[in-house]
Amino acid sequence: MPINAGIDYQKAEQEYYEAKTTEQKIKALKKMLTLAPTHKGAEKLRSSIKQRLAKLKYTKEKEIKQVKRGHTISIKKEGAAQVVLIGKTNSGKSLLLSKITNAKPEIAAYEFTTKKPEFGIMDYNGVEVQIVEIPAIVEDFLDKENGPALMSIVRSADLMVIVAIEEEDFKFVLNELQDAAVDFDGLIVFNSAKNIKNYYTLDFNGDISDIKEKIWSRLGLIYVYTKQPGKKKDFPPVALEKGSNVKDLTLKVHKDFMKINIKDKGKTKIIIKPYARVWGKSVKHDGTRVGMSHQLECGDVVELHKGK
Repeated sequence: MPINAGIDYQKAEQEYYEAKTTEQKIKALKKMLTLAPTHKGAEKLRSSIKQRLAKLKYTKEKEIKQVKRGHTISIKKEGAAQVVLIGKTNSGKSLLLSKITNAKPEIAAYEFTTKKPEFGIMDYNGVEVQIVEIPAIVEDFLDKENGPALMSIVRSADLMVIVAIEEEDFKFVLNELQDAAVDFDGLIVFNSAKNIKNYYTLDFNGDISDIKEKIWSRLGLIYVYTKQPGKKKDFPPVALEKGSNVKDLTLKVHKDFMKINIKDKGKTKIIIKPYARVWGKSVKHDGTRVGMSHQLECGDVVELHKGK
């Protein structure tokens, strides 16, 4: 029997997947449960929602207890996005962090080298992306002293990267994430020259730029350059979400450009709207004049004008 979930349920489900905090996810799941069909064919769906809700409530209780004990860990987000590296001990997280960022974490052959989150900045064509290495994932991670706080960091990140040596390592970490009601939709980097069947793999003993490309691709961002009339493009570029337009860019770099000016010329009032000239993939001809709704592409160069 088809589930036939309505549009309101689908919107609530989208809210759940977009939620970053435990509270937001709990609220979205409660809404999903209210809106989910009640016929027999939807029993499995409702059961799944209830299980996720129970796990999140348990996680929330752990987080509250940890705060009361004074065991809190927070990392201020910097750059265009935050990416977390997670994996079992000696999986190669620290090595990967040192290769793709400016960080110098301790790297050793013995277990549990990383005691607290380490972080660095990955430079991608001038755009800064914060990379955070989470201490090794162990069995019943959520029940450990800093487990809830660390899982909160993982949950709120823009992208998760699981680093593993064997397929079993990945499955172990995935299971711990599921126990903490953390949905994984990220990258899997295998610290191995072997090609592991049925999974997308990357070998970071090879070309490290490939991993940077994949991370950037999964973040769903673009970068564009701004320029002033008669001058070269500015650096560094500005990071935007895919699908962003000129208006989104102006709101990020110069809100005053969105103001519409009105000039009096005798009895006639002239409305002066801002516009832009664009060089790059989003236009057929370089220097094309476009409006605020023009959608930008990665690498575009945008010259903003207040109008005249």
